[in-house]
Amino acid sequence: MARLAPNPVDLVEALFRQVQLTSSVTAVDDGGASVTYGELCSLACRLAGSIQAAASGPSPRVLLALPPSRLAYASMIGTLIGGGTFCPIHVRGPEGRNAAICRAFCPDIIFYERIPPVFLNAVPVTTRLIDVSQAGSASVDAPAAERSDVAYVVFTSGSTGDPKGVKVGRRGFSYFLDVARSYFDIRPGERWGQFSNLGYDLGVMDVFMALTQGGTLVPLAEAEQLRPGPAIRDRRLSVWQSVPSVIELMMRANQLTAEYISPLRIMSFCGEALHPYQLDALFKAHPELHVFNTYGTTETTGFNTLNHLTSSNYTESCDAGAVAIGQDVPGWSIHLRGGDTVNEGEIVVASEFLSLGYWRDEDRTRAAFRQVEYGGSGVQRSYFTGDRAVRRGSRVYCLGRMDRQVKIRGERIELDEVDALLRGAGFPAAYTILKGDELYSFVESSEAVDQERVRALLAKSLPFHAVPKAVQPLPSLPRNTNGKVDREALSRAVT
Repeated sequence: MARLAPNPVDLVEALFRQVQLTSSVTAVDDGGASVTYGELCSLACRLAGSIQAAASGPSPRVLLALPPSRLAYASMIGTLIGGGTFCPIHVRGPEGRNAAICRAFCPDIIFYERIPPVFLNAVPVTTRLIDVSQAGSASVDAPAAERSDVAYVVFTSGSTGDPKGVKVGRRGFSYFLDVARSYFDIRPGERWGQFSNLGYDLGVMDVFMALTQGGTLVPLAEAEQLRPGPAIRDRRLSVWQSVPSVIELMMRANQLTAEYISPLRIMSFCGEALHPYQLDALFKAHPELHVFNTYGTTETTGFNTLNHLTSSNYTESCDAGAVAIGQDVPGWSIHLRGGDTVNEGEIVVASEFLSLGYWRDEDRTRAAFRQVEYGGSGVQRSYFTGDRAVRRGSRVYCLGRMDRQVKIRGERIELDEVDALLRGAGFPAAYTILKGDELYSFVESSEAVDQERVRALLAKSLPFHAVPKAVQPLPSLPRNTNGKVDREALSRAVT
């Protein structure tokens, strides 16, 4: 694919152009409260007017204490029209975490609906609280002339337990949306299901990827997120983007069948490893499905690689229990550094469209974002992801986090290898942690685990010190608000 223009159309201008093309098309199907593109744009312009009236200066910081809905989406767009930076949070997430985000972001304005959440008590007294359902009628006619370089800030889990904010640049995100359009090619009115919460970068990506292409965004209620199969079927969803854990949800509930997923045209996955057995199940149920396996981090802006998989080609990308993450997308390049050979190591992403660093944390920014020399390519700003990968031929396979590689008695152990062997032993999902000097594995099972049998099976493939001390069954692995395995919860569950 040819490289796109380095100076993309700003995402607000792209949205306005889309409104002109699809003004009467449904932009959001919000549980019976649908709005067209024209109506959503009008609402966003009114909210931009509210921001302009409440803000004390240019480039206001707006925190969105809103669930996925037409009001939340209009608030995002309205903030950008007003030249500001928005910070979405998962309103049903832990109150302590949301209070910490409020304090760290220090918003000028907070949008909420009807009842202010309790955690808003943590905000500065100078912050203006605005009920978006009662916002005034004053509207702006055009985007603000002065605008922040930061489109939005998403707070991710930090190693210290405190959330760390990632500043996603407006120019970089606009460029990413141009790239995404070239791959997804959404048809006007095509129904895009939003599974991820808005405090997660995939949730923000859903909103703008759908709305800059004329799609109909369909936010899912909490009950629908727990039963994605019926939601896909009953709401006739055509496009889906989430972590691969959704596949496990559907498999456990016997929902990964043609009855449930036949409306889908595209399923796109990011955020954690996609496994060959998951693709086997998807294509068995829906041979015509198009699957995108992508790789990217919040810090690198959107996804940076994409592997387009179909029922006829996917087995070529499966190797040793992993699925290749695909080729670099235009504007980003993937490098492997620090391994024993040039074909393995930490994933380092180079691009002029990386995020702008960490919110009010220059030390952490300097440590993770560095200028790197790449031979004939010159020096490029690069992000060190902390993810391990190996290159086999022309394909790159992400092997998990660098911190999933531990040492016991001086021997290096790949925890993902232990998990893969447990899945091979018949458990649908497994996760191994190091606590103290011992390994503990957790598997999804409704029955007790025969410890001797399972540990003996693992001992056939692993050295003695890599065999977990215990294999503990759980009805389901605990997950955080991003849908990823909650390692701290597992550590507390060790018995």
